[in-house]
Amino acid sequence: MGGGQGGGQRRQRGGGGFGGGQPVQGTVTAAAADKITIQTEAGESYTVTVATDTRVMRDRQPIKITDVKVGDGMTAMGTVDATAKTVAAMMVTDVDAETVKKAKEDLGKTYITGKITAIDADNLKLTVMRTDNVSQVIAVDEGTSFQRGVRGITVPSMFGGGFGGGRGGGGMGRNGGGAGGQVAGGGGGAGAQGAPPAESITLADVKVGDTIVATGAVKGGLFTPVKFGVSEPAAGRRRGAAAGDGQTVAPAAPVAPPGPPQ
Repeated sequence: MGGGQGGGQRRQRGGGGFGGGQPVQGTVTAAAADKITIQTEAGESYTVTVATDTRVMRDRQPIKITDVKVGDGMTAMGTVDATAKTVAAMMVTDVDAETVKKAKEDLGKTYITGKITAIDADNLKLTVMRTDNVSQVIAVDEGTSFQRGVRGITVPSMFGGGFGGGRGGGGMGRNGGGAGGQVAGGGGGAGAQGAPPAESITLADVKVGDTIVATGAVKGGLFTPVKFGVSEPAAGRRRGAAAGDGQTVAPAAPVAPPGPPQ
């Protein structure tokens, strides 16, 4: 196959599937026929190399690597060299630049994703460190519905993702995967048939350190969720089927570049 030695190494580390690799997410800053440069949310630059057997996807459809443009969002899955800042990609999932721009503009206005850093229960306010590393105070009210997991909560994607079993978009919580969600160039994966509804919880169940995905609107100058999905950080890192049938959900937290392979 045309992937050569690099392709063979990726297959070996991936265990024959896409679920065994490591994801790196970021915004495309340079694009060529055989490699893409992306900048992560942490400001690090990674070179993503592609081979003839690398899958390139957008909106759950295959595209050509030449269709990837500067400004697009991307999740690259494969063998990561954290020292050299390279990813030998088995699969990349792309989100076009216009979709990324709109998602960034709406973050904190119509939806929010990130980690809770403070809770003011008396005043029904929470502080969230968003996935773009911006701290934002949000409010909850009698119209906010709290749940464990993100089933049924649909938010935009900036980076694409979702490599669990080749089906899922990135998600968070017990019902979803980790960041790929990032997400959703690959689209939200279908949940298990007949899966139980998300567990209803209250504000008292929400803790500092929880990761959240929420949708709502700005009221009185503060973003106020209507649907508020939460999970413990450990659960939010897992990758699996996305929450909800056909739903697209955002990453629970920014994907940090992994450490050097053991």
